[in-house]
Amino acid sequence: MKKIVKTMLGTLAIFFVDVPFAFADGNPYEPYNPYAPHTPLPTGFDDTNLFYITALGIFAIGMSTLAIAKAIKRNIPKN
Repeated sequence: MKKIVKTMLGTLAIFFVDVPFAFADGNPYEPYNPYAPHTPLPTGFDDTNLFYITALGIFAIGMSTLAIAKAIKRNIPKN
């Protein structure tokens, strides 16, 4: 039970950590920058929260399926 709680808390902590993006714009306070500002490619994921929630759901379904299969396998009598 402790492992499950620790795993759930760890997963939630990873998903809710808000890390700002670091683009290769250089220092805006310097007089000269030979590089053009970085513009990220449009990926269609402007808001990735839905992607992360879906991934977490699919992961949970997969782990539940594996746990059920393991429990069923454990209860099959050996010949």
